[in-house]
Amino acid sequence: MYASYLNSLMEAFSRRMGLVLVGFAVTWAVVFNWLVHFIPLNDGSTMVYLGKRMMGPGSLAQPALLGIGAEITGGLFWMLLSILAAAPLLSTTLDRGWLELTLSKGTARWRVFLGRYLGGCTLYLASVVIACTPLEVRFWWNTGIGPWPLLVAMLIQTFIFASLLSLAALAALPQMGPAPPILLSLMVAILAPVLAARKIGLYQILTSNWSRGLIDWMYRILPKTHELQGASTIFIRDRVIESWFPFWSTGIFMAVMIALALWLLHRKSL
Repeated sequence: MYASYLNSLMEAFSRRMGLVLVGFAVTWAVVFNWLVHFIPLNDGSTMVYLGKRMMGPGSLAQPALLGIGAEITGGLFWMLLSILAAAPLLSTTLDRGWLELTLSKGTARWRVFLGRYLGGCTLYLASVVIACTPLEVRFWWNTGIGPWPLLVAMLIQTFIFASLLSLAALAALPQMGPAPPILLSLMVAILAPVLAARKIGLYQILTSNWSRGLIDWMYRILPKTHELQGASTIFIRDRVIESWFPFWSTGIFMAVMIALALWLLHRKSL
């Protein structure tokens, strides 16, 4: 599994979308850090500016600015770039030629496939670290405020991406190329905020009890990406987790998707 994991990372960085994702993360880090300024005051405190806008002392500016970064890296556009970069790692595992070369050997199929899945998750985490860590290091250096809330937030966002990529893993099994895994993950990423706000949106359109019940069950089953993204920014600001429901329900969904994908792969004839 470790060899498959390393191979997936090398393949990701050799692909165009993997380089685009990393390049976008570097660009965001450079631009955002260029806009943020730390001005030391005579009383020993530090005032933080975003461009010409005063954000306040470090204790107030850190959660606000890091929250902006978390909203960007956990947003739909960043998730789309990451899915475009990571989903092909799963679909190429089942390509003709690669399939016979790897899955027909002594290594268990689930180890190969799971290694590439973890490689895709690592690719996303690496992009978030590249994008967000430089500013946090500057905060730590200039204000002494530690980085652990940001680290927790980055892990939460990686958990979100891992749940979307678990769908891509399942959708890759029919061997129809990278399009189905990408489209399915993207569809759920778009649908999740709509389901989260169903009572003020979909309920106005769907008035029957059975249709509302169907929508409620879709919300309960699918990953809670919107709530988890909110939890990551709230943790940066308040350092608390308000509800564990999005975590354990999304974790169950992800575990079921991965287990089903690995079971179907085990039964799949080469």
